[in-house]
Order: sequence, then C-alpha cells, then structure tokens
Amino acid sequence: MTPRIYWDANVLLSYLNAVPERVATIEELLRKARAKEIEIVTSSLSLVEVAFVQAEKEAQQLDEEAEQKIDALLTHGSPIATVEFYDLIAYEARGLIRQGIQQGWGSLKPIDAIHVATAQHFEVAEFHTYCERIQKWDGHLPFPITEPQTPQTTLDIGGK
Repeated sequence: MTPRIYWDANVLLSYLNAVPERVATIEELLRKARAKEIEIVTSSLSLVEVAFVQAEKEAQQLDEEAEQKIDALLTHGSPIATVEFYDLIAYEARGLIRQGIQQGWGSLKPIDAIHVATAQHFEVAEFHTYCERIQKWDGHLPFPITEPQTPQTTLDIGGK
C-alpha cells in the first residue's frame, strides 16, 4: 500500500514561495508522488488558503503566472490530491478543538483543526506542516506530525 501523506497549506506555500531550506525536500516528495511511491493529499480548503504567493503580496500586484503555478499544484493531474471538506470532517474538527482544550494539548485554530481532522479521516501515514502550533499535537494522533522530510541516505565513510 502506498503511504498517504497529508500536506498542510503552508507546505504548498513554502514550495511556491521557493523557501530555500525547504524546496529540495518538497521537490523530492513531489517526485516520489509522481512516481507513485507516496500519495500526497490536502484539504480542498488549501484551494482558498493558497490564494497568492509572497511576491504578489509584497508587490501588491497579482501575477497570472503565479496563479498558474498555484493551479498546477492543486488541480486534477497534479501529484497532490485535494479531498473535499464536508460535514463529517467539520464535526471531527470541532471535536479536536474541544479535545485539545480538555486534554491541555493546546488549542487548534479552526482551519488547523480542519486540516488535522481531514488527515485523520483519510488515515494518513504522516502529516507534514511547518506550523509549530499543529506540531504540538504530535504524539496525540494516530500519525506523526512533522515538517516535510525524506529518508536520509547514510554515507559509508571509511567502511564504517
């Protein structure tokens, strides 16, 4: 079975904004998704969260090329599958918000809760995010919550 990985919208934004220390890892994960070694999913909510890139915001000028890059990541045929947000996930998200308060795990913003609930509903193997608030939930859900990562190759130095 192909491992399913959930991407928070900030992973997509890091890629589109070409954050230097993140791009290589994200590109490798996209390559693995294209090769069907992993499956990457995100909520359709990301279609709204990823509305523009940083350069557009700074220039206060929208760029058609930037929008095409966004669409290329989030439309049919992309290595990233979007899954719909619907009532059952909304109830699960609300439950996570309430559970976080009761257990003292930290509060989730509603949008963050929707992403986590979507990942939980679709039984992902990992949840990738750069959001520290969500990372605090690692260990409290049936999947690890980490920054995007790829397996590291071990170098054979001097036969050791």
